[in-house]
Amino acid sequence: MKRSTASIARLWPKTLRNRLFVILGLNALIPLLLVIFISYKSVYPLLDQRIRTGIQSNLNLYQLSLENTLVSLNNVSQILAFDGRIGKKLSLFLSEKDLYTKTQINNDILQDLNIISSTNPTLGLFFYYFKDNQNILYQNFSVNKQFALEKLPRLVELNGITYYGPHRTNREFSDVQVLSVARKIVLPDREDVYVYLETGYNIWNKIYQTGRKQNMNDFHLIVDQQNRITYSENPADFPIGTVLKYDPTGSKKESNGYYVFDTQSNQGWKAIDLISKATYHKEIKNWFEQLVVILFLSLLLGSLFAWLIWRMVYVPLKKVNRDMRLIEHSDFDTPLSEFAIVEFDSMMKHFDVMRHRVKELLEENAAKEKRRADFEVEKLLYQINPHFIHNTLDTIQWLARLKGQEDIDTVATSLNKLLYYNLGKKGPHSTIAEELEALRDYLALQKIRYDFDFSVNIHATEELHCCLVPRFILQPLVENSLYHGHFDDKNGLIDVTVEPDGADYMIIQIRDNGRGMTPETIARLLEKQSDEQNRIGLGIGVYYVKRVFDSQYDGHADFSITSTIGEGTCISLRIPRTYAMKDGDTL
Repeated sequence: MKRSTASIARLWPKTLRNRLFVILGLNALIPLLLVIFISYKSVYPLLDQRIRTGIQSNLNLYQLSLENTLVSLNNVSQILAFDGRIGKKLSLFLSEKDLYTKTQINNDILQDLNIISSTNPTLGLFFYYFKDNQNILYQNFSVNKQFALEKLPRLVELNGITYYGPHRTNREFSDVQVLSVARKIVLPDREDVYVYLETGYNIWNKIYQTGRKQNMNDFHLIVDQQNRITYSENPADFPIGTVLKYDPTGSKKESNGYYVFDTQSNQGWKAIDLISKATYHKEIKNWFEQLVVILFLSLLLGSLFAWLIWRMVYVPLKKVNRDMRLIEHSDFDTPLSEFAIVEFDSMMKHFDVMRHRVKELLEENAAKEKRRADFEVEKLLYQINPHFIHNTLDTIQWLARLKGQEDIDTVATSLNKLLYYNLGKKGPHSTIAEELEALRDYLALQKIRYDFDFSVNIHATEELHCCLVPRFILQPLVENSLYHGHFDDKNGLIDVTVEPDGADYMIIQIRDNGRGMTPETIARLLEKQSDEQNRIGLGIGVYYVKRVFDSQYDGHADFSITSTIGEGTCISLRIPRTYAMKDGDTL
């Protein structure tokens, strides 16, 4: 006994994954095998075969009845045609000129038609139809004024006879379903004469009365030789005139969510019976009753298996929960629990690594808090510098005015305003008006710095003054024109324009008449910030503006530089129009 128990223990999986696989596999496999066995051996094949046989038998009966009905109509139409007795009289009636003789022929035709009508009780409306002038003769009932052979659902055409599928009768003031035929009559001097006959369509009702179950919720179609639907009991899913598509070779033919049963007549048309899949399988209710019993047994087995899984998982989780509470109380040194399951042991190893990492992070965070306090003090010291610079410039400006030094006053005023704008804390954006004001202060400084003459024309459409742009983009571009324009030998001219471009964009252009730049120089300006650029202005230039565009507009703005040697350079910025609101928001 002990040896057999030890053998079972060796075969039992050691990992939780394999144990769950074995238990849940048995839980799913046993009920599935029972369902497959019972369904295959007893329920499904028998019921399926019975249903299919019954449907196909009734469909064959319907096809045969429909064929017999059309043959009867064909026989009657033959009597009314030219090769019949009445057809010959019709030919004489149409060709006779004598009124008395014509009246006698007419009375004979009416008498013969009454005989045919009385001897064929299933015969409905019939008449002679002259297609060219649309005249109707010898009708036994009033004919619908909208009658036209072209509007009828043609089933098949054989030997000069056209068979029409079920349709609404052409008898006036009636709405019954009928079958009809139209036979062309060959007269010596007329090619447009037809005899048209109808008979009632109640074949399916007769089949139902013979014992067919009416709870199948099925629909019936009739299709012509090209599989075009001429009659449909479900026009919503299978409209008349459309082509019925299905695979005629499968064991179960399907179309649009229905099972298709068909039978073909000798004349080429097909009778179709459509049964929805849900309705078809509904009759196999005994299979579901057996399935309920199987599911109940599976539930009992599943409950037992779930209890086993719970026992395997709960005990280790309880220990893991205890170890987590130790960390919650900042106990990082107590040894962790060990298990006899590989997955839990591996998890606890990672948990131990995490525990040590948490301890290190807490210690590191305490050190960071201390450093942060020191940084706050240092930050306050750095904030003193800008205020000191502004106060010093204000003092220089006051002394210059006192001494009458206008140039120094201008330099101090412009530099103070420029530094206040560039080092201000109004956020990353400013308006066009603010950018242009800062640019004017910058140009005032540069006119004193450079030893050559240059002029700057600034034009901005008034409606764009409130538009937002990234802070500090115009000064680097104008600085580029001053530095690379080389205005030594001629008066320099720089045009700065801000104009609308449609309703959503605006264009900013900085154009100079300097010496121009080569494509290599332009590429170097856009690629990186060189030491040469760092020696002019505030140390940032075209590269800064390009980076701002790439980061803030994400491809929705255009930045381009065009230059011609000896003629000058033009920098164009195409920016979406965003307006500043009074409360600081944007529109």
